[in-house]
Amino acid sequence: MESAWQLFLSRLASPDFAFGYDDVCGWTADEFDALTGEGLLSEIAQATRVVCDACPKGHRERVRWSEDRRTAFITCPLAGIVGVEPERLRRWRAHAGQLSALLSTAITPPGQVHPLPACQIWFLGRRRVGGFTPYFFFAAIGPDQLSPATDAVHAAYGRVNSVVLVPFSPPSSLPDAKLRIIDVAKVATLQNRRLSIDLSLIEAQFGDEESPKKLAKPPKKSLKEHRMSILRSYMPSAGVHDMSGLATHLRIDRSVIYGIVRGDRRKYGESTLSAMLNMIGCPRAKWDRAPSPVSRA
Repeated sequence: MESAWQLFLSRLASPDFAFGYDDVCGWTADEFDALTGEGLLSEIAQATRVVCDACPKGHRERVRWSEDRRTAFITCPLAGIVGVEPERLRRWRAHAGQLSALLSTAITPPGQVHPLPACQIWFLGRRRVGGFTPYFFFAAIGPDQLSPATDAVHAAYGRVNSVVLVPFSPPSSLPDAKLRIIDVAKVATLQNRRLSIDLSLIEAQFGDEESPKKLAKPPKKSLKEHRMSILRSYMPSAGVHDMSGLATHLRIDRSVIYGIVRGDRRKYGESTLSAMLNMIGCPRAKWDRAPSPVSRA
């Protein structure tokens, strides 16, 4: 099950930034308060259509009101007139501009956001990561808008080293070697009403341009097997039976889990690793140290 933060970010990849009551009713109070408290969600006009909850069809119907405007209802082909609780008509809008301001502050305090002429793209500032000082951007777009967005970045700033944060998992390869497209959900976290950025994953994205001698060696096979055994031992207690189920339980992509096992820092950040180890109850020392092989007599 995705967290409210993940659902909020994924909604920014769609044309409609609105959330209905049915979308948010499963969130915890802390999740909802964090998003509204930071100005990332604000309430807007009531819904005029809702999904019928009186039959299995899941059809959407226009909301009608009684003459005294006290009772809302819809009509269902199977159930007839169905009352609608006023709470279900509440709606909220996600604010990509406010998210860009928070991202900018987390990356380059105090943060000065500059919107690009292209819609839903913001320049967040520059910051040194590794041996580079890339230009940071946030684009509230979907996958089909990635090419026009990168064209807009090039038109405004040229072909410079840049990081474009997007609300979806980008393709693994891009024609521009100076451009890094990163899923914002992998590097940004919202906890206790505070947004933070894990720059270690971003640094790893530029690691392939460094000398091979500077790159970290991948863990030995015995360490990878040790880490996989830790995860497999945890699965029964979580009620899951495979890596797909574990990924859903941990609320991260399966590819990220395999990246963590391999030690591939291009796939995850320090906060992601820490959160996973905390959830499965594994100390960092145990995760990073495979048991010594048993010597034969």
